[in-house]
Amino acid sequence: MCSLLACGSVDEPVRFSTDWPTKSTDFEDISSRWTRRGVLRAPLAQQANQLMEIYATYLSTDWRAAYVDQQAGLQKLSPARKDELVEEQQASAKSHHELELLITTYYPEHNELHRKRSIWRVTLVDAEGNEIAAEQVARDRRPREIIAAEFENFGDFAEAYVARFPAVPELLSGKKFSLRVASSLGMVEVDWVSKK
Repeated sequence: MCSLLACGSVDEPVRFSTDWPTKSTDFEDISSRWTRRGVLRAPLAQQANQLMEIYATYLSTDWRAAYVDQQAGLQKLSPARKDELVEEQQASAKSHHELELLITTYYPEHNELHRKRSIWRVTLVDAEGNEIAAEQVARDRRPREIIAAEFENFGDFAEAYVARFPAVPELLSGKKFSLRVASSLGMVEVDWVSKK
């Protein structure tokens, strides 16, 4: 989706499902498929043309299953510990919609999505146009090298956030859903389209 001020990525369709996948998928491949990029641009008359760049990864059940397999291999997890990690990820997937947001802004003071009085409104939008407001947008406090190992688009000037939304089943029942990050400065919207 592109407009005068915002541009989002157009990517390949993905599998909308709350079911845990039965076969393993390469983590880098699945992470790439579930990641979207959007850019908020200022009018050309302004010196800072790119106000915000966002990489948003929806942590789908496919992503979570691939993450478990990757961590099990990297950490040589025992079968029991791997099962625990599967249970943790399944519980997280059922309790809320979750996205990892990597945000770079031209003005550092605008990179404050975690604040209670943030200038940014972060919502998911279902296929019918219904908005679901984020329950929480928190800084990802893990070490930067860990975040970079999981999310390849984590640049030197980016801030990482975890955005959590209510577990509304209808979000994954349509043909698409979107993430919208908006303020009086403009809006960035990126879409995920179903394979159906």
